[in-house]
Amino acid sequence: MIPLVRAALIAAAVIAPAVSAVPSQAQGAPALVGTWTLSYERGRRMENGVVTPIMGESRFEVAQSGDSLLATLAPGARPDGTIPPPATFGGRIAGDSAVFVQKQKATFNMNGEETTRDIFLTWVLRASGDALTGTMAREMPGMEAAGDMMAPSPVKGVRVKR
Repeated sequence: MIPLVRAALIAAAVIAPAVSAVPSQAQGAPALVGTWTLSYERGRRMENGVVTPIMGESRFEVAQSGDSLLATLAPGARPDGTIPPPATFGGRIAGDSAVFVQKQKATFNMNGEETTRDIFLTWVLRASGDALTGTMAREMPGMEAAGDMMAPSPVKGVRVKR
């Protein structure tokens, strides 16, 4: 189900701006453009069948170029104190929201054995004034049966004042 949702979101993000007669400026992109502090679930830990969210904050910058959006996510420190490098990824306006798809590596530790896999994060975000809301869904090829581990999680943000 999740691959279909991701494909539909990507298709909507690519097709909606191309077929719309309304200029992208009128579709809400300027509301999202700027710098935000995001609060979101940056990871999940599963231990003995119990899923525990790992919450975090990041600086999130959005710029517009034509009908495309470019986001840079600069995460804060992890629970162990390390700071991941910033990630830059693209997005498209889709109605009154924006859809971004980010590819990253995720590390898994199962019974003491660490593996790294590609993971796709689909961010669906909407700005209203200085507040941002939305969801972030995870997809890992080959892990479709992970169920609750892949359920979308809420994202909230506040615009950074200059």
